[in-house]
Amino acid sequence: MKEEEKKYERILRILRDSKPVLSNPEDIEENVIRKIQKPIKSEQKEFDFFDYLFGWVYIGWVRTGLVAASVLIISVFAYQQSLILKRINTLEKQTIISGNQFVTETNADVEEKMMLYKLTGRKLPKGNITVSEKKMKQFMNSYNELQDKYKDLVKIIEENPELKKLIEEKLSEKNKKKFNM
Repeated sequence: MKEEEKKYERILRILRDSKPVLSNPEDIEENVIRKIQKPIKSEQKEFDFFDYLFGWVYIGWVRTGLVAASVLIISVFAYQQSLILKRINTLEKQTIISGNQFVTETNADVEEKMMLYKLTGRKLPKGNITVSEKKMKQFMNSYNELQDKYKDLVKIIEENPELKKLIEEKLSEKNKKKFNM
């Protein structure tokens, strides 16, 4: 190994001592000076529209702030969507009664008709009845409460099979009594 090391060092010494032969050292010097001076000239660019528009990308705190703002907006949007989905799910769970009800119209329709009836001053068959707005609101509130209770009652009956059977028996007995008379 010592011989190989000696050969290696001798080759290295020969390479270090031998210098390359330069044909035109002035040309090489001029090329190096020109290449060094080029970036200085290129720094003085003309107005670049895209750099003007998107120069903020190179500012770290602006980039970080905009990313944080976008994350905040996306999280608010996701929260809103989850609330909307929860409300839709609660609407899906509400019972829909497809049988006969006291009034087959919506609350808004009944309220509009009652207000129209009140404002036009039409007479009922038994005489003229005037209804104050306060009484009309009380009537609509009690109607809404009654409708909610009726829906809840139907829901409770549907969920409990024993109660449903008992009510069906009572209704059938009542119908038998009507037909017997």
